[in-house]
Amino acid sequence: MNAYVAAIALLTLRIGPVFVLSPPFSLVRVPQRVRVCLVLALAALLAPVLPMALPASEGAFVLSALSELLIGLTFAVALQMAFAALSFAGRVLDVQAGYGLALVIDPSTRAQSPLFGTIFSLAAAAIFFASNGHLELVRVLAASAHAMPIGLPVMAGTPQALIGYLGLLMSTAFGAIAAVTVTLFLIDLTIALLSRALPQMNALMLGLQVKTIATLVMLTLSAGLLAPVALRLIRHALDFMAALGPAGAP
Repeated sequence: MNAYVAAIALLTLRIGPVFVLSPPFSLVRVPQRVRVCLVLALAALLAPVLPMALPASEGAFVLSALSELLIGLTFAVALQMAFAALSFAGRVLDVQAGYGLALVIDPSTRAQSPLFGTIFSLAAAAIFFASNGHLELVRVLAASAHAMPIGLPVMAGTPQALIGYLGLLMSTAFGAIAAVTVTLFLIDLTIALLSRALPQMNALMLGLQVKTIATLVMLTLSAGLLAPVALRLIRHALDFMAALGPAGAP
């Protein structure tokens, strides 16, 4: 097999899952054919300038291909988890505010999704591109070839590092809804006390109406928290991807 073609094939397996499977690229309605062509073009441009350890036999090539695919999937999962943490925080807010009773159609997947989870994910995708996160992602993927040369079978990361990374993401994502969550908790507490003093009051209907309005007001007042939280999540994802290596410790 031609060395250049082999390098492109292995590099495609490393960077392909990120651009094809993970957000924010999966949130944009771009045909899979276009994404595959983009990945192949990017691999063709990076292959001549990145360090390579091309296998000498077909068996070694298959092993290297599986290793590159594992690394690519690890990168994709790292980016997916960053957006999933923000989406989960939005889902928690949906349930607490009462919006979880209804779902919306996600324009990217055509599937039913929670309201605020979808809004947060799309906003994070816009922030990702506006802050040149896609360019930083390409730099991280190129730099990973120096820590893990293309074609050299290695294990990317450890379960302990992934668990620690997930905990960091979740604690960061909840910062976007902290003010709203505290406000809704105080409203629930107030309504519970009122229902004890006025048993004839319909606490359920009153709670839904008050919390619906309070959620919209507090989200408007705390909207400035979303951009810093999204940027920090993106930064955590890129740092985790950049720190992956044989040692597996970010």
